[in-house]
Amino acid sequence: MIEILVRTVAEVAQYQKRAFTDASIEFKTKADKFDFVSEVDRRSQQMILAAIEKHFPKSGIVAEEEGQDKLSQDGTWFSIDPLDGTANFKAGIPLWAISVGLVRDGVIESGIISLPFTGETFCSKDVVPLTKPLEKLAAAQFYGIDSTFENRQLQGLTLKRRQLGAAVPTLLWCCNSPNRQRSRLDFALMGKGYFWDVCGAIAFLKQKGGSLIDATGQDFTECSDVFQVLGGLKELRTYNFRYVASASKQVAQEVYQRYLHT
Repeated sequence: MIEILVRTVAEVAQYQKRAFTDASIEFKTKADKFDFVSEVDRRSQQMILAAIEKHFPKSGIVAEEEGQDKLSQDGTWFSIDPLDGTANFKAGIPLWAISVGLVRDGVIESGIISLPFTGETFCSKDVVPLTKPLEKLAAAQFYGIDSTFENRQLQGLTLKRRQLGAAVPTLLWCCNSPNRQRSRLDFALMGKGYFWDVCGAIAFLKQKGGSLIDATGQDFTECSDVFQVLGGLKELRTYNFRYVASASKQVAQEVYQRYLHT
């Protein structure tokens, strides 16, 4: 079902790459002074929503840029982050992403993630499970974090960390492993996330056989009704995800128990 949108997402990615070098783009801040938005974000979201309306007129919408949410008429929902990493985009750092997730009857079913600068667009339907996933945290080498955990020391481990400034690429690289037996990042420890940041990536993690475990202990790759767990559409828009994600369920569970469980 979601595969129909791959072409649209790729077209939005091309538009964003052209806009990346446009010095006339203006940026504004949201409630958080470090959270930026621009006309590129808004136009990108509108392009994706127009395609959803064309192909899936009965589907519901949960989108990052407010004012365009829509109730579902058939039990399907799309969650859209039109440009994750706007601060990187603004700073001229070529690392940002587009994410679209599909939820059916409360279950996260599939996703699309695009990296506009590299021209790569991925669909979770094409993801292949790892041949040799990590079985324990002690074997991990690389992990991703955000500012929530930048001062957290992972006691007992010697790891190389990556702080990329955008959640969606970080999560993608927990899943993405072309020509490798393991993902580029063994796990990610993240906070300050919203549903549109994680929805598409959760579908990729499910296909990989991995997990995204919230600070509450909920594994969203196994969740039977995300709307019920998150308290409905209104609460879902404001719910703050603090989580560990990994293509290895065992590693995700161990990180949760050691560093996230309270």
